[in-house]
Amino acid sequence: MKIISSKYYLIKNEHPITITMGNFDGLHLGHQQLIERVLSYTDTKHGVLTFDPHPSSVLRKQTFRTLTQKEDKIDLFSRYPLDYAFIVEFDKAFSELTVEQFIDFLRSIHVRRLIIGRDARFAYRGEGTIQDLKKYFYVDVVEDLVYNHTRVSTTYIKDFLTIGDLGSARKLLNRHYDIKGIVVHGNKIGHKLGFPTANIDYGSYFLPKSGVYYVRVLVDGEWFHGMANIGNNPTLNYSFEKRLEINILDFDRDIYGRKVDIVFMHYIRNELKFKNRKELIEQLKKDETAIRKLTI
Repeated sequence: MKIISSKYYLIKNEHPITITMGNFDGLHLGHQQLIERVLSYTDTKHGVLTFDPHPSSVLRKQTFRTLTQKEDKIDLFSRYPLDYAFIVEFDKAFSELTVEQFIDFLRSIHVRRLIIGRDARFAYRGEGTIQDLKKYFYVDVVEDLVYNHTRVSTTYIKDFLTIGDLGSARKLLNRHYDIKGIVVHGNKIGHKLGFPTANIDYGSYFLPKSGVYYVRVLVDGEWFHGMANIGNNPTLNYSFEKRLEINILDFDRDIYGRKVDIVFMHYIRNELKFKNRKELIEQLKKDETAIRKLTI
């Protein structure tokens, strides 16, 4: 798969191509069926067209939390036999393209066919419709994928993560939810409690419900079991911003500055405020015991 990541007017392609386009945040089952439909056509090249950063972060001018970052989407796209992944730099100029200008862009990269969902919109303020696209391209509209009487969407998956329902999120993603981040220095409170933790700079990833989780952690190509805590640390060293901290079981390496992949396996319990340090340590021991049982 060839990755072309650039401002829209610098993106080039000379081959007739069938594409699907969208944010593809999470690349969930609904997105996956669009890609599979793209691949079902054999008379053109195959591609996806997506945007980075997420349009909401540009239009709202604030951090927008996503299920996947650019590198995640590239990795997920690469699992399909696609010919191209076009990643358009979403900036003010691109956001203000008129319907006609957006269509001219698609024609310039030789789009022959578009695979899209029934609610697809494009161009400035989403003024472009499926009917506009049909004037210039063959458009294959794919029906919504439904789970529990609700359309599968990134928002729906976030709703499940918000309540700690990893199982439902996993079904709709077709994989475990994971977050990649850099290990940064913390206040060493975990070490003093006998549970040294790696503090994770999780960037603009969407955090699941606050609480304790069983996670698997990828460090330098090797997988480990771990205990993660998401929250504000209400008992000791309260933090206004939510933190993601992981205690990697049976691990004593210095990994500051390293990038790790944290895969959320099971939700263990809510975040709690304890009366004192002793109660907190006793609960952490119980959490570790519960997690070790899950690793067997």
